Amino acid sequence: MPKCDYCGAEVYLPYKCKYCGGIFCAEHHLPENHNCPGLKRGEWTPTYMPSRYALEYKVYTEEELRRPKFRLPALFSPDELKDLVLAMMAIFLVYFSIAINYFHPIAFLYILVAVFTGFFLHEMAHRFTAIHFGYRARFVATREGLIITALSALLPIKIIAPGHVAIYTYSIDRRKLGLISLAGPLSNLLIALTALILPISGLLKLFILIVNLDIAFFNMIPLGILDGYKIFKWDKAVWAIFFIIVLALWVYVRF
Repeated sequence: MPKCDYCGAEVYLPYKCKYCGGIFCAEHHLPENHNCPGLKRGEWTPTYMPSRYALEYKVYTEEELRRPKFRLPALFSPDELKDLVLAMMAIFLVYFSIAINYFHPIAFLYILVAVFTGFFLHEMAHRFTAIHFGYRARFVATREGLIITALSALLPIKIIAPGHVAIYTYSIDRRKLGLISLAGPLSNLLIALTALILPISGLLKLFILIVNLDIAFFNMIPLGILDGYKIFKWDKAVWAIFFIIVLALWVYVRF
């Protein structure tokens, strides 16, 4: 089934743009909605009153739909990039005080690296696992989550919940949801274990371990909308084994 070149959603009735030749869904079929490279200022005028011709569509052959394009689809929409940047800024504030305590000139750069590996890769693991299963997914930051995350910088317990990966589907079975939820904390665990093995700076290693294990441990709590609750509902044994491993490493690094 063809997919929209802009957002990647599967489409049953695809629209082919006459300016750039791309295939798009109903939401992005207009040139201005998919940043059409073939649209030039002064050469196109929007029609505000649709005619009967605007309601007609053409059925394209499989060969036409699979014809290679010269333009690659956008990996992230501008809104998603904005949400990701805001979320990483909120998490950076949480660990800002840690960097200050070490009085190291490069500590703030190390914190940025740790936040990227801990948060960004965690969310991308969720996102691309959902896409692998055929769902449309994107990261969404929430105002409440950003505020709570930033305020937790003042608390001994850190709350890392600036947003979530939204999966656009009417229904999803428990196993797939459990695997999508497990992908995030699993990425944090793998990064933490890699940091323990690799011969990198001791301070950078510490920051990577703290951020990744904090995010993994917090998300494995089986409550509310956290990853741990979805994993627990899918397979209690998987949740228990993974939670014990993460908890042991978290205690080892923190104490």
